[in-house]
Amino acid sequence: MTPDLHDNAWMQGGTSLLWDASALNSLCAAESVRSLRELLRLHQSGWPDSELKLINNRTLVVAGLEAAMDTLHPEYAEEWLEKTVYPAVLDFQENVADGGREAALILWLAEPKRIWHRPADHTYHWHCTGEHRNHSIPIGRCLWNGAEGSARRIITVNSEKKEVCVGLFHPRIS
Repeated sequence: MTPDLHDNAWMQGGTSLLWDASALNSLCAAESVRSLRELLRLHQSGWPDSELKLINNRTLVVAGLEAAMDTLHPEYAEEWLEKTVYPAVLDFQENVADGGREAALILWLAEPKRIWHRPADHTYHWHCTGEHRNHSIPIGRCLWNGAEGSARRIITVNSEKKEVCVGLFHPRIS
């Protein structure tokens, strides 16, 4: 298992899943968060500099992934993540972030209790709701091409001086 991340490297590069509102607020104002639709549009248009508008010239924060997953049957959501979202994430890493070192892509998830880790195989899953509540989506496999083993938990210290996991960071996917 990879060591936890205790610094702000996740704000500088790589790809992260973030679910803590305080961590998000320390990074940017709400109006700086882009929609998943915008991410996919930017990807399709080749990441034009005039439209990219990175936070501090380093970070793109995107919301809406969970809403999109929730509208699809879990089987279709997996396929959509792998065939639509993963290519956009990989393309951002290669064409905007210079291999993941020069910019960060942060996917905001507002419901942290729906992400869970399966220690037996070190995988991360998204727990579905509604009529599909008995299913999960292997979000780590879908977004990181199965490289969850290199993902690191993002740890911050809360107001009570306790360490809290606020997300997952992956330095470079392939």
